Amino acid sequence: MNDFAGMEELLSDFLLEAGEMLSDVDSKLMDLEKYPSDSNLLNEIFRGFHTIKGGAGFLNATELVTLCHLTENLFDKLRNRELTLSAELMDVIFAATSEVRKMFGALQQSVQPTAAPAEILENLKAALSGKAIAAPAKSQASPAAPAAAPASSPAAAPDNVDWNNRCGSR
Repeated sequence: MNDFAGMEELLSDFLLEAGEMLSDVDSKLMDLEKYPSDSNLLNEIFRGFHTIKGGAGFLNATELVTLCHLTENLFDKLRNRELTLSAELMDVIFAATSEVRKMFGALQQSVQPTAAPAEILENLKAALSGKAIAAPAKSQASPAAPAAAPASSPAAAPDNVDWNNRCGSR
């Protein structure tokens, strides 16, 4: 399935340029954690999401446009000092950025991306309206979160267990 028939070159150019821009945004987000009130960083991240949103609009990638628009608006409020950066807000931003990257994966398969998870969109909207942000789900938590998998999961089991024989012996 190709949702971009006749637009392959435009899609390819977008993915190349927007991918580089998203990597730059990722780098700037790391710097922003160290310097949360740096106006230049806030402006550059805002422009990154704005540019990605614009390119996605040309491709009619409406779900990507929606996510980037909300994130762009968040950075607009941060750079205009209408909001203050917090650890919870950074979690929301990282979740949104991760979802943008997932949407790029769909685009690389020539498929329109699906909507971002409701929790991400709701947290962005809550932050924009000055409301409390819900605690992120486990899948959106910090990279250390997967290490806290329950001991009963196969990933946490010893490497020497033969799951086929073990399950069949019951």
